[in-house]
Amino acid sequence: MFETEQKQECGIMKDRIIFFCRKSAVVLAALGFFGLFYPELCMLDNTCKAVYVTEKGEEKELEVPEGSELYYKLLSAEPEEIKIRSRLWEVISACFEKDKE
Repeated sequence: MFETEQKQECGIMKDRIIFFCRKSAVVLAALGFFGLFYPELCMLDNTCKAVYVTEKGEEKELEVPEGSELYYKLLSAEPEEIKIRSRLWEVISACFEKDKE
Protein backbone atom coordinates (compact mmCIF):
# COMPACT_ATOMS: atom_id res chain seq x y z
CA MET A 1 0.00 0.00 0.00
CA PHE A 2 2.80 2.40 0.87
CA GLU A 3 4.55 1.65 -2.41
CA THR A 4 1.51 2.54 -4.51
CA GLU A 5 1.14 5.89 -2.70
CA GLN A 6 4.82 6.59 -3.29
CA LYS A 7 4.47 5.77 -7.01
CA GLN A 8 1.45 8.08 -7.27
CA GLU A 9 3.36 10.94 -5.62
CA CYS A 10 6.27 10.30 -7.99
CA GLY A 11 3.89 10.44 -10.95
CA ILE A 12 2.38 13.70 -9.73
CA MET A 13 5.82 15.28 -9.32
CA LYS A 14 6.84 14.08 -12.78
CA ASP A 15 3.70 15.62 -14.29
CA ARG A 16 4.40 18.93 -12.52
CA ILE A 17 7.99 18.99 -13.80
CA ILE A 18 6.84 18.26 -17.36
CA PHE A 19 4.19 21.00 -17.11
CA PHE A 20 6.78 23.49 -15.82
CA CYS A 21 9.19 22.62 -18.68
CA ARG A 22 6.47 23.06 -21.29
CA LYS A 23 5.36 26.36 -19.79
CA SER A 24 8.96 27.61 -19.71
CA ALA A 25 9.49 26.60 -23.34
CA VAL A 26 6.39 28.55 -24.41
CA VAL A 27 7.52 31.65 -22.52
CA LEU A 28 11.03 31.49 -24.00
CA ALA A 29 9.61 30.99 -27.50
CA ALA A 30 7.33 34.00 -27.04
CA LEU A 31 10.25 36.15 -25.89
CA GLY A 32 12.35 35.04 -28.85
CA PHE A 33 9.49 35.78 -31.25
CA PHE A 34 9.04 39.23 -29.69
CA GLY A 35 12.78 39.93 -29.98
CA LEU A 36 12.76 38.94 -33.64
CA PHE A 37 10.14 41.51 -34.61
CA TYR A 38 11.05 44.27 -32.13
CA PRO A 39 14.83 44.19 -31.63
CA GLU A 40 14.94 47.89 -30.73
CA LEU A 41 12.86 47.12 -27.63
CA CYS A 42 15.04 44.17 -26.63
CA MET A 43 18.45 45.77 -27.15
CA LEU A 44 18.39 48.71 -24.75
CA ASP A 45 21.30 51.09 -24.17
CA ASN A 46 22.44 49.31 -21.02
CA THR A 47 22.06 45.82 -22.52
CA CYS A 48 25.48 45.85 -24.06
CA LYS A 49 28.35 48.21 -24.53
CA ALA A 50 31.24 48.28 -26.93
CA VAL A 51 34.66 48.51 -25.35
CA TYR A 52 38.20 48.15 -26.52
CA VAL A 53 41.20 47.19 -24.45
CA THR A 54 44.20 49.52 -24.57
CA GLU A 55 47.82 48.39 -24.47
CA LYS A 56 47.85 49.08 -20.72
CA GLY A 57 44.89 46.72 -20.24
CA GLU A 58 42.35 49.47 -19.58
CA GLU A 59 38.90 49.22 -21.07
CA LYS A 60 37.62 52.25 -22.99
CA GLU A 61 33.98 52.57 -24.00
CA LEU A 62 32.98 53.22 -27.63
CA GLU A 63 29.88 54.96 -28.94
CA VAL A 64 27.20 52.35 -29.58
CA PRO A 65 24.38 52.68 -32.15
CA GLU A 66 20.86 52.41 -30.77
CA GLY A 67 17.99 49.98 -31.28
CA SER A 68 17.83 47.93 -34.44
CA GLU A 69 21.09 49.45 -35.75
CA LEU A 70 22.93 47.81 -32.84
CA TYR A 71 21.14 44.52 -33.47
CA TYR A 72 22.10 44.40 -37.14
CA LYS A 73 25.65 45.57 -36.41
CA LEU A 74 26.05 42.67 -33.97
CA LEU A 75 24.68 40.25 -36.55
CA SER A 76 27.19 41.40 -39.17
CA ALA A 77 30.21 41.38 -36.82
CA GLU A 78 32.99 38.83 -37.19
CA PRO A 79 33.27 36.20 -34.41
CA GLU A 80 36.63 37.55 -33.17
CA GLU A 81 35.12 41.03 -32.85
CA ILE A 82 32.62 39.96 -30.21
CA LYS A 83 33.45 39.02 -26.64
CA ILE A 84 30.47 38.17 -24.47
CA ARG A 85 30.62 38.82 -20.74
CA SER A 86 27.86 38.37 -18.24
CA ARG A 87 27.88 39.71 -14.71
CA LEU A 88 25.61 36.88 -13.64
CA TRP A 89 28.05 34.32 -15.03
CA GLU A 90 30.97 36.09 -13.30
CA VAL A 91 29.16 35.95 -9.95
CA ILE A 92 28.26 32.27 -10.35
CA SER A 93 31.79 31.29 -11.38
CA ALA A 94 33.23 33.29 -8.47
CA CYS A 95 31.02 31.28 -6.09
CA PHE A 96 32.35 28.01 -7.50
CA GLU A 97 35.93 29.26 -7.26
CA LYS A 98 35.40 30.07 -3.56
CA ASP A 99 34.08 26.55 -3.00
CA LYS A 100 37.24 25.06 -4.53
CA GLU A 101 39.52 26.99 -2.15
